[in-house]
Amino acid sequence: MDRRNRRKWRRFLSSPLVLAAAVMAVVLLARADLNIVGKSSESSARLTQAEGQLKSLQADQADLSAKVADLSTPAGIEAELRDKYHATAPGESVAVIVDGNASGTGSLEAAGTSTPAGGWWSSLLRMIGL
Repeated sequence: MDRRNRRKWRRFLSSPLVLAAAVMAVVLLARADLNIVGKSSESSARLTQAEGQLKSLQADQADLSAKVADLSTPAGIEAELRDKYHATAPGESVAVIVDGNASGTGSLEAAGTSTPAGGWWSSLLRMIGL
């Protein structure tokens, strides 16, 4: 009887249905393995990107800490006020030096803070004859 049971099991295991199920299981396991490999490479790329962002943020934090330390002194506060708001101390005056170039416009005019005498509107009016 033991021999008969073995033959039945062998016949069952070598049947096309069981072989197809085994092949399907191998295919599913291989696909799952490939998905894991892809996710692993994706996560390592994200880790590298996150480490780069961390270094950038740490550098920004160091810069900000240095600025805060500088602003905690009276000299640092005065320097920031002078730079940002063009403030002067009592008794001081501000001198603006304008370097002229060949076209007759100064550095302030080139920066767009003032318009040259006449401008394009005057040129247009002269062309029309007004």
